[in-house]
Amino acid sequence: MDFIILKNQNWLNNQKHAGRCAANILKSCGELISSNIPNTSLKDLENIAFNLFKAYDCLATFLNYNGFPNSICVSVNKVLVHGIVSDYILQPGDVLSVDVGATFQGSIADAARTWIYGEPISQMHVELLEVCKKALNAGQEAVRVGNRIGAIGYAINKVASKSPFGLITEYTGHGIGPDLHENPYVLNKSLPNEGIRIINGLSIAIEPMLVIGQPITKVGPDGWGVFTPDVGCHFENSITVFENKIHIITEIANEN
Repeated sequence: MDFIILKNQNWLNNQKHAGRCAANILKSCGELISSNIPNTSLKDLENIAFNLFKAYDCLATFLNYNGFPNSICVSVNKVLVHGIVSDYILQPGDVLSVDVGATFQGSIADAARTWIYGEPISQMHVELLEVCKKALNAGQEAVRVGNRIGAIGYAINKVASKSPFGLITEYTGHGIGPDLHENPYVLNKSLPNEGIRIINGLSIAIEPMLVIGQPITKVGPDGWGVFTPDVGCHFENSITVFENKIHIITEIANEN
């Protein structure tokens, strides 16, 4: 039997600190991307993360995780997730996702956002991000004590199925524990009566991923980057249920 470790107040307090770190890294990366400063590179985003991990006294959860070489994942255009940081200079219209994991005293927060650098190449790219945000919000709203975990994927798929975009089901959300990826899996497509019941102490990451065209994925030659036939996006938040309250751990202040 696969066990799920329920969290206590100490975990939640530490996770909230890790969540503030992750959220501020994403906010700062988003501000740099939105500023459209010429010659902005992926390494500039890595440097932002490095400094904020240090400021918050947090560990970069992804660094050396199964050999991953960076403190954050930065995925550009057809790289959906798990992109390795390089010297690549952002080009106008690039669609890029930043995925952050922060650990504070053993508690982990995991989150991701997607932005467009400069003027969008296509209105479809703008709509892609809008729908993925809506899917994340719908998944979060389905987190209620007593619901089945499948209610989350049902809500995500309900939003995605009304759009022209492909929903990635091969990669999923997950439980968060002493390890980054734990049970239960949080599917992006499921039925509302599937899976375990949501109870107090449950800590999970919800992460819908949408692509233009067919939701086909392939791991690239570096063994990390997950490629799709066309542009994709990824939004993620960590959520912990405690004392019948839903805590969005990685919520970003004043996020549009």
